[in-house]
Amino acid sequence: MRIVLVTEMFSEGMGYTENCLPKAFAQLGNDVHVITSNMQVYGNLPSYAATYGRFLGPATVPVGTLEIDGFRVHRLPHRLLGGYIAIRGLIRKVRELKPEVVQANAAGSISTFMLAAARRLIGYQLFSECHQHLSVVHPYLKEAARPTQWSGLKRAAYFLSRTLPGHLASLETSKCYAIAPDCVEVAHRFYGVPLQKIALMPLGTDTDVFRPSVGEGDAVARSSTRARFGFAPEDVVCIYTGRFSDEKNPFLLAQAVSNLRRDGHPIMGLFVGDGAQRKRIEAQDGCVATPFVPARSLPELYRAAEIAVWPAQESMSMLDAASSGLPIVVSDRMADTERVAGNGCLYREGNADDLARVIASLLDAQLRNRLGVVGRRKMIASFSWRNIAEKRLRDYALAVGLDPRV
Repeated sequence: MRIVLVTEMFSEGMGYTENCLPKAFAQLGNDVHVITSNMQVYGNLPSYAATYGRFLGPATVPVGTLEIDGFRVHRLPHRLLGGYIAIRGLIRKVRELKPEVVQANAAGSISTFMLAAARRLIGYQLFSECHQHLSVVHPYLKEAARPTQWSGLKRAAYFLSRTLPGHLASLETSKCYAIAPDCVEVAHRFYGVPLQKIALMPLGTDTDVFRPSVGEGDAVARSSTRARFGFAPEDVVCIYTGRFSDEKNPFLLAQAVSNLRRDGHPIMGLFVGDGAQRKRIEAQDGCVATPFVPARSLPELYRAAEIAVWPAQESMSMLDAASSGLPIVVSDRMADTERVAGNGCLYREGNADDLARVIASLLDAQLRNRLGVVGRRKMIASFSWRNIAEKRLRDYALAVGLDPRV
């Protein structure tokens, strides 16, 4: 099949869906194209330069076409409409490529609305996704619940700008993939997608790349990586990867690490990323911060650690860490608990003492190993990108009238 994936932003070397899913489709023998703008991921955020600038470079890059991992990326110009990205020439490029299937990366976006409007004219089957968790929508829910003179107006504006257009777009959509149970609610409640068109399908990880240490070579690499960051053989290293932002709040992990060290525990913290909390993290005892690295360099960092921690909100990196055999510690407010069931622990979000308590419970190496084995098996069985791609391809085949068994 010829498949086009549409995403407003794209950056090489990342481990997001727009990087991994088309690669898996291409490996399964499909003709795959990604249409995107000339903007880097998160390039529309005011904090982009401070968070991603050192790693990715300028927020915008040249337009053009390039081949990556067996698929083609078509970068088109963009314009910003109220902070949202519109890809200029999107429909013209889709018409030129003549795909059988178009996969939009959101249930409600300017691109999705345009693709829905053009579907019958060009003749493709349209699919969408919802990656938005309730933890991200939560600030809106709190604001909408306040009985102010503006709350009714804000709810009306949200309905007219997101819910109604999302519902109209869903009428032209074969299926919307929600990556977690709470994303099903977001797709239905906030973007108007009928429940019968929503399929629960998680994000994935590359289980061949993200794997536990095996053999002498990995042991040598692990020792070298730990030495580079100043970790002793007896240290238990907690790793966090992602933005150093207040909503992700990795500083809370830094506080927990510092508190545990004060109590005499051999805990260290490795923070991979950048952002506003960087200086505060580095000021905590036992905490080392290093800039973002390409996705291909992350496996060696996970294999150099013992525990993976995300203090707030969901992250795809949780899957990579679990596939690497690490137990994971996450917030008790995270709706998608399947990621941590049997292979990690929950802590009371925002409470550094409780986070320290949970980490201290994982000082037991045998317990960490048991949890890591469960996580690794779970990732292989249910969260590998290849398995996810195969499932989606069956849906695509049915939508275009092909035999899904072929």
